[in-house]
Amino acid sequence: MKKRNSIPFLMAMMLLLSQLSFASKPIAQISKEEATTIAEDAYIFSLPLLLWEKQFQRITYTTEPKGLMAPMGQFGHARRFVDASNKMVVGFNVDVLYSFAGLDLREEPFVLSVPAIEDRYWIMQIINAWNDVPEAPGSRTHGEKACNFLIAGPNWEGQVPEGMELIRSNTNITCIGGRIYCSGEEADYAIVNALQDQVTLTPLSAWGTDFTPPANVPLADIEFPVDVNQAVLSMDVETYFNNTNRILAGSETYKADAPILAQMKKIGLEAGKEFSLDNFDAEVAVGIKAGFAQGHKRLMEIAENLGVIKNGWTVTYEMGRYGADYDLRAGWSYLGLGGNLIEDAFYPLTRVDQNDDELHGDHKYVLTFENGNMPPENAFWSLTMYDADAYLVENPLDRYALSNKTDLKYEADGSLKIYFQHERPSEDKVANWLPAPEGTFMMTLRVYAPKENAQNGEWIPPVVEKQ
Repeated sequence: MKKRNSIPFLMAMMLLLSQLSFASKPIAQISKEEATTIAEDAYIFSLPLLLWEKQFQRITYTTEPKGLMAPMGQFGHARRFVDASNKMVVGFNVDVLYSFAGLDLREEPFVLSVPAIEDRYWIMQIINAWNDVPEAPGSRTHGEKACNFLIAGPNWEGQVPEGMELIRSNTNITCIGGRIYCSGEEADYAIVNALQDQVTLTPLSAWGTDFTPPANVPLADIEFPVDVNQAVLSMDVETYFNNTNRILAGSETYKADAPILAQMKKIGLEAGKEFSLDNFDAEVAVGIKAGFAQGHKRLMEIAENLGVIKNGWTVTYEMGRYGADYDLRAGWSYLGLGGNLIEDAFYPLTRVDQNDDELHGDHKYVLTFENGNMPPENAFWSLTMYDADAYLVENPLDRYALSNKTDLKYEADGSLKIYFQHERPSEDKVANWLPAPEGTFMMTLRVYAPKENAQNGEWIPPVVEKQ
């Protein structure tokens, strides 16, 4: 019998094992440098999705409505304004009472019912997981009439019931940010709270029935995200990008996203796919991790430089409608989810005087709106005082804001002067005094339903002047 030559057999086995090894860890088709660039861009692109999922989990992690938290498909309401003792919320306003709801639109749409709301500003802002605002029905768009809106996800195909207005969200994770004007007086609290109780959500399948939201809803099997930003920014690269792929599976992208989505596929980022660094050779994996870290650094730089400064006021006009400006979208998502469209609210903010010096309670300041140059609004405007950390300021008047709905004193020529200082001014100025803290402070001017000249940047608040 002829002896078998084992060398070719061993070589064949080695080749087979080599091929199997590469099958589990494919040879990278991109360079380390390209992987770094793609991962950095993907970090910025995906951030809103991850933040909104955590925010959704946060506001729905309760068995029953409690404050601004409520189970999925139900509203949580703020029944009163906070005061200066509340250090849980930064930048809180004292103009509107909030109502929040989180919707999961995978199974079916929800009907949002809003009662007739007469002679006051209201808005029901629909926010998708990209932090875009597809629609914002309110007094600006629908006046005082009662309305029913059908909020549907990206994959729903069905007939819209008669009398309903369809609002399509391109992500299954969708939130509603409701706001109704309130004067802060006891009688007005009662009126607005009653209106809040009439703002309801009904699953489409239950429409027309005597639907009652479920009670004692089981808590989701998740770790409660105490701090939404920290919950996302603390993720490692594989957790972050696996969450990206999972959420993308329930989210519709935009046409303008096609180029970046094509790039992301090169590093395994694609809806519904599992992401693992083990799928890349060592050099590319290092590049992906480096890009992920650079994405975080880039986010911090973006957040520090958002907005344009005019007359000492930081202004922005693009909230809620970001297009393919992923840096802008990521920055505002990080600093504050759910910003209003410019048509609904304009929020200039200032920390400095005419000399670009920080505002400080040791000094006296005045802001003068000349006659004919008042904040241009179709609803109302307000000016709110905050300390350096954006908390409301404790003061003897319990006055946190002034607005054209309060009893302000105008000059003989029709101009308006508002005073900012820590010490109580002379009695002729008290009506227009917004008390400042002892230290540094900041102020936000809110112009609700701003007119065109505020939306397009023609109107800017005047400079705050140190006296």
